[in-house]
Amino acid sequence: MKRVLQFLLMMGCASMLVAQEVPKRPIQKIYKVSFLIYELEDGKKINERTYSFPVTTVDGSPRDSHIRVGTRVPVTTGEKQFQYLDVGLNIDCNVTEQADKFLVSSSLDISSFALPEQGADPRGGGNPVLRNVRESFTTLVSPGKTAPVASIDDINSKKRLLVEVTATRIE
Repeated sequence: MKRVLQFLLMMGCASMLVAQEVPKRPIQKIYKVSFLIYELEDGKKINERTYSFPVTTVDGSPRDSHIRVGTRVPVTTGEKQFQYLDVGLNIDCNVTEQADKFLVSSSLDISSFALPEQGADPRGGGNPVLRNVRESFTTLVSPGKTAPVASIDDINSKKRLLVEVTATRIE
């Protein structure tokens, strides 16, 4: 009788193990997103930069990806006191699929030093004058196709910034 009970207990435990589900692995999709940033002056291209990086989703939920390029600049805030400013380019981006296209949501933050002919620091003190451009957008992009997403005029010159984005799925 003791052996029968042991056998039934073992069979009961074994049936519970069989009934348990195997944990589902998350589905991850990887995209390559490229930003092409043009600088135009009087309608002529004077500068062009490309920034590409991977962006992922897990089980359909986007994960933010970031790229940071720049310089940390010390700025005097008092006698023998200073703080650092980050000057350069910041891009935050995520991608989701919508039908046969990609929904790209991004924000760009571009900062740079003003050129001497654009005016000195109005407060004096010798601190640098910084220019800043910020843009946030959401756009629908066909896979592998370039889409224009922003055209921004520089308020201090005859320059214009054009931003294009391309997204491809790389699995």
